[in-house]
Amino acid sequence: MNAFKGLLKKDIKISIGYFYTILIFMAIAFAAGWIFSNYYDARMLVGVISFALIIAHVIYLPGSLLTSLNLEGKTQLWLHNPQSSVKLLLSKLTACSLLSLCSTVLITIITIIFITSLNEMNEMFSTGDIVMIAVAIWAISFYISIWVIFYWTVYHSIARIQALKKFRWLVLIAIWYIWKMLTGLFGKISFVQALKEKWMLNLGNVFQMETGSNSFQASFEMMDISIFVLAGYCLTAILIFWLSSWALDKKVEV
Repeated sequence: MNAFKGLLKKDIKISIGYFYTILIFMAIAFAAGWIFSNYYDARMLVGVISFALIIAHVIYLPGSLLTSLNLEGKTQLWLHNPQSSVKLLLSKLTACSLLSLCSTVLITIITIIFITSLNEMNEMFSTGDIVMIAVAIWAISFYISIWVIFYWTVYHSIARIQALKKFRWLVLIAIWYIWKMLTGLFGKISFVQALKEKWMLNLGNVFQMETGSNSFQASFEMMDISIFVLAGYCLTAILIFWLSSWALDKKVEV
């Protein structure tokens, strides 16, 4: 446990610069939105920017994680680290996830404050709606981040195979295509379709947004999601994380 805490502290220090960069970017975006909203007398602009920043967080965690992984790749310290690959990857994922979560919570609170102060948008969104959007965005970014770890380890593993070294990106694209094809075929099986329809979870209202040159419209629609599908995403995340750990255990060439 102490070893993992040490790894976690190190990875937080590595990722904190990315975190501060995102905070500065959000501050600049809000400042620009505030200036333009006052100039054009369009108070809703700040609210729109708030929502856009929440949605943009879907790439924060994957980007932060990839930056941290690439830094390790340049220093090559992992090749001499006695810790297990599971701990090494889990530490990075945890560190980046915590910082991403802090940023998401911050922008969500700011968005709620702005929305509740605007009568036009307060009628469209409740606090619960905004929180639900933020949670969904963060969950999606976490799932994407697992794939980032997998692709990073596979990319560097292939470097050891001279015949494929120059075609690594094509291999990654092929892996993604084959995976989508297999999951698509699996989803068409009648038994699987029955399971998907049997256990459904009501998510309430799902956010939809439309913008025009002089207008902004947002709405929520009822949506159900299959518990079977959610379980599939969870199992997929666990599987590819395990495969990533296995590849790193082979002391990938970074």
